[in-house]
Amino acid sequence: MEKRIYINFLGLILLSSLLISVAVAAFVYDAGMKREMADARDRAVLCADLLNRGLEYANLHFIDYDNHGADAARLTIIAPDGTVLLDNKADAGTMENHADREEVIAARVDGTGEIMRYSSTLATNTYFYAIRLDDGKILRVSLTMNKITELLGEIIPVIIGAVLFVLLVALFVAKRLTKNIVRPLTQIDFDGDNTPAYDELIPYVKKIEQQRQKIAAQVLALENRAAVIEDITEHMQEGLLMLDHSGGILSANKSVEEIFGACVGKSILSVCRDIEFRQGVKQCLLGAGAEMIMSKNGQIYSVHFTPARDDVGGAVILFFDVTERHAAEKQRREFTANVSHELKTPLTSILAYAEMIENGMAKDEDIREFAAKTLVQARHLISIIEDIIRLSAFDEGVAGGLAGDGLAKGGHSEFELRELADQVVDALSEKAKEKHISITVSGGPFHIKANRHMLDELLNNLIDNAIKYNKENGVVAVCLDAADGFHKIGVSDTGIGIADEHKGRVFERFYRADPSRDKKTGGTGLGLSIVKHIAEHHGGRVELESEIGQGTTVTCWIAV
Repeated sequence: MEKRIYINFLGLILLSSLLISVAVAAFVYDAGMKREMADARDRAVLCADLLNRGLEYANLHFIDYDNHGADAARLTIIAPDGTVLLDNKADAGTMENHADREEVIAARVDGTGEIMRYSSTLATNTYFYAIRLDDGKILRVSLTMNKITELLGEIIPVIIGAVLFVLLVALFVAKRLTKNIVRPLTQIDFDGDNTPAYDELIPYVKKIEQQRQKIAAQVLALENRAAVIEDITEHMQEGLLMLDHSGGILSANKSVEEIFGACVGKSILSVCRDIEFRQGVKQCLLGAGAEMIMSKNGQIYSVHFTPARDDVGGAVILFFDVTERHAAEKQRREFTANVSHELKTPLTSILAYAEMIENGMAKDEDIREFAAKTLVQARHLISIIEDIIRLSAFDEGVAGGLAGDGLAKGGHSEFELRELADQVVDALSEKAKEKHISITVSGGPFHIKANRHMLDELLNNLIDNAIKYNKENGVVAVCLDAADGFHKIGVSDTGIGIADEHKGRVFERFYRADPSRDKKTGGTGLGLSIVKHIAEHHGGRVELESEIGQGTTVTCWIAV
C-alpha cells in the first residue's frame, strides 16, 4: 500500500508538472500569436490609411516593409481581379492570381479578412490579414510565426529544467507524505480501544473489530468442535485413520496407534505392508470404497475404506475389532458340530436297538437287555439336552439358571453352604462307593446369599467329575472357605489329572481331555462349562490345578 501511494504521488506530481508546462507553453504561444496578429492588423490599418490618403505605391518606404528578412512583415497589394500589383518580398509579375485566397475574398466582400495557413512562398505557417482600399484594391499584410517558434524554443528548456527540479523535490515530498499518511494506519491497534488518527477510518475499524470478534467466536467454536471430535475419536473402540490424497497419515486415534504404533506423518503404505490392505488403500485413494478382513497382532479387524470428496482427496479408514465375533462364530460352528456329534451317538445306538427288536433280530431273552441299553442312551441323550439348555440359558442371561425340567427356578436366597455341600455328597455317595472313593467336606458353616439351585448344580458337577475321573480307592475333598469378599468352593481328587495342553480348554463346551474315557464314564463335556458360567453369574471365577497321575483341584470363587 505504501509503495502504491508513493507511486501515485509521484505520478500525480509529474502529471501536474507536465500539464502546467504544457499550459504555460500553450499560453506563451497563444499570447505571442495574438500579439503578432494584432501587430500585423495594426500595420495593415496604418498602411491602408496612408494609401487611401494618396500615397503612391512606389513611395512606400517603411522599415518593416523594406526589410526583406524572413520574419519581417510582408506587404502585398492585389487588384480587384486578383492580380498581384505589388509585393515587397517577391516579384509581383511572377506571382499567381490571388482572387481565390480566402482572406482576399473576405476583404472584397466584408472589407477585411484574415486567416492562418501554411505559405508555400515563405515555407512556414503565416498569418494573413487583408483590408479593402477605397479604390477597391486589396491590401494584404502577412506575418510568419517564426518568432513565436523561436520563443518556444527558448522557453521549453527552462520548462524541462523546472519539471526536473519539481520531480526531484517530489521524490522527497512524496516519500514524506506517504509515510505521514501510512503511519497512522500502521499504528492502529485493533486489539485496543484507541481511536484511529483519521475519522474516516472509524467505521472501518469498528467493522474490522466486529469481524475480529466474529472470527474469534468461530475459531473458538471450531476449536471446541475439534476438541469434541478428538475426544470422541480418542475414546472410540474402533480405529480411525485419515489419509491425504497421497496416502500420508493425517490423523490416527488411540485405537489405531494400538494396532500400528505412532504413525501420524508417515505413509500408510510404509506402516502396513499387508498386500490386500495396500490394495484397498490404493483403490480408496482412486475414489472407490473397499472392505476386507485383516489379522494383526493376534487380533482380527474388519477394515472399511471410504474415499473423501473429490475436491478434498484422501480417505478415511475404519478398523472394527471383530476378534470376539470371529471367536464366537468359530465357537458356534464348533458347538453345532459337537452338539450334532453328541446327539447322534446315543440316537444311533437307540435306533440300532429299536431296528433289531423291530426286525426280530433280537432274541426274547435279549430284548430286556436291549431295552436297558436303550434306556441308558436315552437318559444320556436327555442329560446332554438338559446341559445344552442350561448353557443356552446362561448365554441369554437367565437369572437362576435352569434345572431338571428346563425351567428357570428361583433367584438369590440365603442358605447354609456347608449344608448344601453335605446334601450333594450324600446324593453321590452310592456312586462313590462303587469305586471305593471316600468324600470329605471341610469348612463352614457359611451363610451365603446366592442362587441355591445353581450352586447345587455346581457342586454336583464338580463332585461327580471328581468321582468319575478318580482312581479306585481314591479320595475326594470338598473344602469351603471365605476370604476377601468371596466364598471359596474347592473340590480336589486323587485321579488321573489333566495334561498341561488341555488345562486351558477344559472349560470349553464339549471339550474332553480324554474322549475315550468320557465315553466310558458317560460324560457330556459340558459339566465344567456349566460350572464356569455359574461362578461368573455370581461375580466370581474358576481356577484349575492338575498334574497327570496326581489329581485335580477345581476352585470356584463366589462373590459374597
